[in-house]
Amino acid sequence: MLIPSRCIFFHKTSCSPPHLNLRQACAIESAARNNRNLNVFVLFFATGQFSKKSQTFVDILQTYDNVYIRRVRLSKYVIDTPLESWFSINVREFSENRDWLYKDFHDYIRMLTLWKFGGVVLNLNSIVLTSLDELTTFAGVQDNRDTDVGVFGVDTSTNFGEKFVNACVEVIKSINADNYTRYNITRVISEVLQKLCYQQHDRECQQFTIYPPEKFYPPYPQNVDEITKLIKNTTIIHFGTTYSQNTKTDAAAIYRMIAKQHCPKIYEYAGKQF
Repeated sequence: MLIPSRCIFFHKTSCSPPHLNLRQACAIESAARNNRNLNVFVLFFATGQFSKKSQTFVDILQTYDNVYIRRVRLSKYVIDTPLESWFSINVREFSENRDWLYKDFHDYIRMLTLWKFGGVVLNLNSIVLTSLDELTTFAGVQDNRDTDVGVFGVDTSTNFGEKFVNACVEVIKSINADNYTRYNITRVISEVLQKLCYQQHDRECQQFTIYPPEKFYPPYPQNVDEITKLIKNTTIIHFGTTYSQNTKTDAAAIYRMIAKQHCPKIYEYAGKQF
């Protein structure tokens, strides 16, 4: 069911046993429910068996005919890709830096997935509020101050999309033990855009869109009245780890309200756990 550039991907690159929590399951269901014409793939890179609770979430998610749960062996995933040699040479040395391994390396694997298939890669701490059909080759920044990229996608059916993702993978290939801590996905994409769009003045760069934080990382609603405005202007909402402990707002109630609408099956199963 891998249709080039018509897929949404979630990645779990952790080496710990495969696991889905309640809100991660909600993220996946919301993507599938609001994008029935796209296939949603959840890629697990860990070995071992799902816990009983995680398996329940997997079973619920697979009631959607556009959700596919896949187990991936990383050493095989890189075979016959531009990162095959780079991976075998560098990843063991890089893995000593756990922060880098869980964040930046995770993003490199997400970019490799787009090199393979095209599509959109999303985070598991989110709820998708609407269709992603309009998204082609793009990046969504998290904050106007540091312009960190959080969500990105590539339409490999276009010449520019293919050129862009090939160039991103080439930058990743250039990363070594001396510079890897300075190369997050934001820098990778920035270097590629600098080369393709500013040095070469490629007219096709008009096909690349940089979305402001309001598109994918809007401020969390402070009250119920703000929800309607939020949903109208936002494609995805991301949640921090501390929002439900916010005592000044009814953050948990707002989350439940959004979840009930956009991941109803997981919500029905979980009940008051949200």
